[in-house]
Amino acid sequence: MQRDVLSFAIQIKAGRALLGWSQAELARRSGVARATVARIEALMMLPRLDTVGKLRRVIKEGGVLFHDDDTGNGFSIAVSGATVDQLLAETRGVGSLVITPEK
Repeated sequence: MQRDVLSFAIQIKAGRALLGWSQAELARRSGVARATVARIEALMMLPRLDTVGKLRRVIKEGGVLFHDDDTGNGFSIAVSGATVDQLLAETRGVGSLVITPEK
């Protein structure tokens, strides 16, 4: 599997998670089949360029941006302030939002 394909799979899965979207929701918003989203995330297929564009576009519209490092050092994720505010508003009264590092 190519490094950029692995990075893309991680990016869309992370973007979905940040936005609170299921694979079905990402598929609906992008016009890409849910099974295709699942296969990309599971590294079972190489996505077509137009599919990559559709998925990245809707995640960006949701407020999550990915910045690929041209030197091969990976990528970074930026979440818009409006998206952070929306996520915080959705968690109010539901308990607390806790992010813990994996061990």
